[in-house]
Amino acid sequence: MLARKFILFGLVALTGLIITAACAPVQLLNSVTPSSGFEKSSDISFADHERLKLDVYRPKDGAETGPVLVFVHGGSWLEGSKDIYKFMAESLTRAGLTAVIPNYRLHPGIKFPDPVIDTTKAVAWTAREYSGRPIFLMGHSAGGYNILMTALDPQFLEDENIDRCTSISGVISLAGPVGIVPLKEEPYITIFPDRFTAKDAPLNQAHNPAPPILLINGDKDRSVYPQNAERLAAEITERGGNATVKIYKDMNHIDAVKFFSKYFDGDSTLKADVVEFIRKNSAIKPDYCQ
Repeated sequence: MLARKFILFGLVALTGLIITAACAPVQLLNSVTPSSGFEKSSDISFADHERLKLDVYRPKDGAETGPVLVFVHGGSWLEGSKDIYKFMAESLTRAGLTAVIPNYRLHPGIKFPDPVIDTTKAVAWTAREYSGRPIFLMGHSAGGYNILMTALDPQFLEDENIDRCTSISGVISLAGPVGIVPLKEEPYITIFPDRFTAKDAPLNQAHNPAPPILLINGDKDRSVYPQNAERLAAEITERGGNATVKIYKDMNHIDAVKFFSKYFDGDSTLKADVVEFIRKNSAIKPDYCQ
């Protein structure tokens, strides 16, 4: 086992573990990730579009009353798929969570708020399917943005007839962009015509009531810097909300998901911190709009 771990580490170090569907190291990582601890339901449609499907991973130990976590993949709204996150699902189910992993539509052919609407529909499906259980949202990079907007802007879940304030127990953003740095390059200025400076920026939704939020960033991340996450947390906290930023030493943009794998968690406390955040907030019945 130790030798296999070192071989995998070398492969990932050479390629940077870029999380895309064509990434051989991720496929290798998934191939050595055991399936014995979970049961999987695949390609469940949650909206009327061929891409809008999700997978559900359930712990085999019969934890039918525990927390449910919706994990939304990254990929700059250009790429990515639910199909490459077996390693993430195995890690989450090993922690006793039911994991829901959806797709959302990608560029070309999308424009804000399309990715957020898709994510919201997956969250709404989850809220109906698992009514009465604590529901948490987690996303990496672009997926982190999607889940923050779903949780912060009341319009999205209201449009799905879901009571945002009593349905979502907490949110975890793994290196999700929050604005308000104006976008300047294609295809982002096509996807986001307001360029992250208006209603499309989570920072501009900080005045709304919000569930508990954990914002995770790495000090070696050169894609999404933590300063705006700190600003978002400060604004939410200032008005009485609960938002925390954790910045992990020597962690880059991809490490935020890589550290969930038992083969690559190293000495990081990231997964333990996420599980503790979920445990703590599962014991509190959400009603944060009072």
